[in-house]
Amino acid sequence: MSTISSAKVHGNPAGPARARLKKELGDFQTPPDLALAATGVLRAAGNRPARLLEPTCGKGSFLRAAAEQLGSPLEMFGIEIQPRYVEEARETLREHPPAGIDWQVRTGDIFSYDLGALPWRTSGPLLVLGNPPWITLAELGAMDSGHVPQRSNVRSVRGIDALTGDSNFDVAEYIWMRLLTELREQSPTVAMLCKTSVARRVLLLARRLRLPIAESTLWRFDAQRSFGVAADAGLFMIRLDGVGGRYDCKVYESFTAPAPVTTMGIVDGGLVADVASHRRSRFFDGRSPIEWRQGIKHDASKILELKRNEGGLWQNGLAEPVDVENDWSFPLTKGSDIYRGREPSRRVIVTQRSLGENPRVLHRMAPKLWKYLRHHEDHFARRKSSVYRSRPEFSMFGIGPYTFSPWKVAVCSLWKEPRFRVLPPMDGQPVLCDDTSYFLPCTNAEQAAIVAATLRSEPARNLLRSLVFVDAKRVVTKKLLQRIDLRAILSRDRDEIVKDATTISAEFLPSSAPDPDIEAEADSLLRQWSPAERSLPFDEPAS
Repeated sequence: MSTISSAKVHGNPAGPARARLKKELGDFQTPPDLALAATGVLRAAGNRPARLLEPTCGKGSFLRAAAEQLGSPLEMFGIEIQPRYVEEARETLREHPPAGIDWQVRTGDIFSYDLGALPWRTSGPLLVLGNPPWITLAELGAMDSGHVPQRSNVRSVRGIDALTGDSNFDVAEYIWMRLLTELREQSPTVAMLCKTSVARRVLLLARRLRLPIAESTLWRFDAQRSFGVAADAGLFMIRLDGVGGRYDCKVYESFTAPAPVTTMGIVDGGLVADVASHRRSRFFDGRSPIEWRQGIKHDASKILELKRNEGGLWQNGLAEPVDVENDWSFPLTKGSDIYRGREPSRRVIVTQRSLGENPRVLHRMAPKLWKYLRHHEDHFARRKSSVYRSRPEFSMFGIGPYTFSPWKVAVCSLWKEPRFRVLPPMDGQPVLCDDTSYFLPCTNAEQAAIVAATLRSEPARNLLRSLVFVDAKRVVTKKLLQRIDLRAILSRDRDEIVKDATTISAEFLPSSAPDPDIEAEADSLLRQWSPAERSLPFDEPAS
């Protein structure tokens, strides 16, 4: 594997310098058994190249595997920026010279090579095989690294601005797009190890650039076992043919799986996790009639979140007893509580009623809270997120009238299985959510029960199943939730949802409460909710 820089890397660094260089280069050398397995599955898929390019060849694991698995005649060309790896790769091939295979390994940087003018000695089908760097620009920036692609280089690839709008894009994405765009006239097959989030974004970008994809496939493998990396990863293959325009990708659970578990693909300009499931639930893919909201964000949990101590008193994360005005402290449910259906066990102090309110009003409205905040102002000053820089001290986010809605239907964004929970008031106060959660504000118990029943219905589950990428850092996003057309589902399955909502309401309404009029509320909501827009454009969920 190569670096991600346009700078030269010399010598044979040792100790801390080598460790830093390894991190900067996203240097995860491919184990020989993984290289053999990946090359073997490509051969089984029908790849018989005449030429093979390894753009970041490292110690040569893929070159050796290709020589064994693909056979002759074959011309192999390896590029590697680290001279010590170049020598190791050459030595590997010299020790076991592959019969009938012409090979060369050169020192160089993938970012400075003219990929369309490589000095091939033969012609024929081209396979690009490898393992590009596993690092992002944001990580390099945090290291003050000089080993980054120049902005001009990034912009030189037509359409690559779709990537660079995100400062945290993976360098592997840039390498993918250079290979596909600069080699497209040669109709190559490009197959490389990468995170599945990279594969998704590359497929989406290929569609935006209208690259002529004939087929694409993703075979998952265990990155933790191979590289010690806790990331969902796979061997991603794209074959260009000059005329194709197929943006569906078959996904296999392993190199040995006999059939794909799903097919992800492009629908209405965006990526879905399961094309077949989405086709069945497409009618419900529109726009939510209620806006989803994210829970509160404060980045000061030790000061603002409270737990009961053994004596039953509320204390902060510093084990200090806290006595502030009750109107500024509310029950708090964490995302994990929502997922597991647990009752709130914490409270959270709020410093604003809305984003536009300056917390300084607390000096008059809540003097005990204001004194408490001033005592701990150093904690707020140390908050790292840039969102606080232009805001008044003690500011929070995710604050508005919706925050204090008496009823909510909430979901945790981090779990693979979305579970929608009703959050009723607690001791006369609304329950607040943290920023790992999203919720719909509701005005009464009947509305909350109907919304929850609609979100738990089969149409909603099928739609979410088709959209959710379970390996994403935030599995459920606001953009995804906004696509659930509650009105379309309620309109089609009204009677079933009313029945389910009646059962749900019995879970949180006391037996002494009047019977809720679920049917009347359902009809009222159908009148209030205007029909959703169809074919809503969308982007891939965050990774």
